[in-house]
Amino acid sequence: MRIRFMIISPDNLASVRDVVEALRNASGAGDMDGMDVATERLQALAGEERFVELSEEEWRGWLAEVRSKNPAFQSDYLVSGEVCSRYFPDATSETMVLQLPIDEWEGGDV
Repeated sequence: MRIRFMIISPDNLASVRDVVEALRNASGAGDMDGMDVATERLQALAGEERFVELSEEEWRGWLAEVRSKNPAFQSDYLVSGEVCSRYFPDATSETMVLQLPIDEWEGGDV
């Protein structure tokens, strides 16, 4: 599994928040189809313009680093761009970044 960080356009933020809520609901209910649909919608809303993919190991390292600076940090699908400044140097507290787990085979040559 990989984790994709995607910059969210301010124009799409309200729509992304709605779909993130649908993803949380589907996840909580164990609705795999609903999770797949919400994930696909989020990827479409975020587009392909600015994203970074991390391995799960890299993501866990990033998370540990963030929590060492801010122990109260809770990872979520949407996070402030400030905590992702390593990957998006121009990100600010106004910038939102979507974190989505992506199957390794997506977009691959399988």
